[in-house]
Amino acid sequence: MALPQLYLRLLKKLAPYGKPLLCILFAMLILAASMAYLPLLIEKMLASIFVLKDLSLVQQVSLTIIALFVVRWIFGYISIYYISTISGKLGTDLRMDLFHRLVSLPVNYYAYLNHNNQIDTLVSHISRITQTTVRHIAQLVQDCLSIMGLLICALYLNQEFSLLLLLVTPFIILVHEMIRSYFSKTDQHNLLTLRDLIGHITQSVKHYRKIRLDGGQADESQRLGRISETLFHTEMQSAKIVAMAIPTSQLIAALMLTAVTYIMALQATNNTLSLSEAGALIAIALLLIFPLRRIASIPRELEHDRKMIEATFSFLDLAPEQDIGTLSIQQIRGKLVFEQIRLNDSIQTKPILSHINLTIKPSEVIVIKGYTETEKNVLIDLILRLRQPSNGRILLDEYSLDKITINQIYRNISLVSTDPFLLDERIAGNIAYGAMRCANEAKITAAAHASHAMEFIRRMPEGLQTQINNDGNEISKKQLIQLAIARAFLKNAPLLILDEVFATQEPDSAELLSALEKLIQNRTTLIFNQQVPQLKKIDRIVVLENGCITENLKTMDHSQLRQENRIINH
Repeated sequence: MALPQLYLRLLKKLAPYGKPLLCILFAMLILAASMAYLPLLIEKMLASIFVLKDLSLVQQVSLTIIALFVVRWIFGYISIYYISTISGKLGTDLRMDLFHRLVSLPVNYYAYLNHNNQIDTLVSHISRITQTTVRHIAQLVQDCLSIMGLLICALYLNQEFSLLLLLVTPFIILVHEMIRSYFSKTDQHNLLTLRDLIGHITQSVKHYRKIRLDGGQADESQRLGRISETLFHTEMQSAKIVAMAIPTSQLIAALMLTAVTYIMALQATNNTLSLSEAGALIAIALLLIFPLRRIASIPRELEHDRKMIEATFSFLDLAPEQDIGTLSIQQIRGKLVFEQIRLNDSIQTKPILSHINLTIKPSEVIVIKGYTETEKNVLIDLILRLRQPSNGRILLDEYSLDKITINQIYRNISLVSTDPFLLDERIAGNIAYGAMRCANEAKITAAAHASHAMEFIRRMPEGLQTQINNDGNEISKKQLIQLAIARAFLKNAPLLILDEVFATQEPDSAELLSALEKLIQNRTTLIFNQQVPQLKKIDRIVVLENGCITENLKTMDHSQLRQENRIINH
């Protein structure tokens, strides 16, 4: 994307903040007008001192100058405050856009983001954009307005001098920035050559055995000499340019200043330029230097920020995952069928899952064991339709999973994980989370009782409304699991996934086992656990190894189940 289009898109993000932008523009106009009025006050001050010799007029002009700087201070504060406000709001908007895009991407993109620390990079880019780029743009507008005001003031005082000033000052600044830009490019080239030199020395030290064994010291020394020679020639070329450019630029500046001084002297001798006007024009020339230098350097700063803006918008332009489902089933019984499921790995040639054939009846409780962490996560993602199988299909109540709307799938599946975390600042918010936010307190309380969470909630300062993990009201992992179980009770989904909840020692407690026993009743339940948990109702044990189902054991009673578990483990 071209640089103007890129920044135009960024500026469009500021469109909702019309009032702060108007305040900034008004403040900038006042600042530009005050700067343009300052040379006129200087002209009046010099006239009152050297021509009129009026002390009272000098005092009056001095007070006016002080008042002018007070006005500049007030409107400078307004400008900076609203620029900071808009920068902060833009940062909030971009971070929210980043999050909304992030949660809508296909899950296989998350591995890339985590592996390359892309999230940290993008958040840093947004901070840089909002803290510096917006201020660069604001500074550019402010300087342009200031230059326009000063040029209008110069035209008012002396048209001939203002035209000369308009030609000379930008030329001096342009020459200065050209030299500075060339030095910057030369420094970058020298830095690359120096890195090459350091890399060669480091490589020679690292592979010292091979070099000494094969007698390659002379070859490595010659290679190092060639790189050093290249660096020397580059530095000498830069030195020649510096030796010529700096005196040349000083000579050009001296000639131009001499021409300006000569023209002012001619006008003074012809009585067309007074001393006070000359002082005011010199003040204008001095005031023009700083905004012109900033304007000359801002394009380089904006070009530096370009990569970060491009990276941010490139991420925001990524296509979100599309919900291709159209079916909305009124009532799901919980039958789950895997037909020849295969999922290929994008990195390895070996598939993660291969030929998975499994039928789970409504309200059936099965334990899946023997899996790797990757196999388990992929299988859960397939059930939640966060991933699509490479081959085969998954049926939910005889309907293909990819034909059902994604919200309908989420509405009918509950997940209790071994690593629960706080989803809200309040206990009630952690139970009635997300789509269940509108649940009444009676239902939340009933869910808390069913999970035995109410036993510790009663001891909290404000009960269900207690702020947790804040002000010292921290809760244990067991209590977090109880809140997750309460959330599953409140959701009341027909299909339940228990993700290694029994892998820790916590579920061995009577309260958790009792709550889980009650939770799995009349629900199709998939228990991912490497050891068979001590539950009263377990219908089957499925062993998943090397991406395939190698065992599908039926259970008859609890004693036989434990016996089968011992046989498999041995």
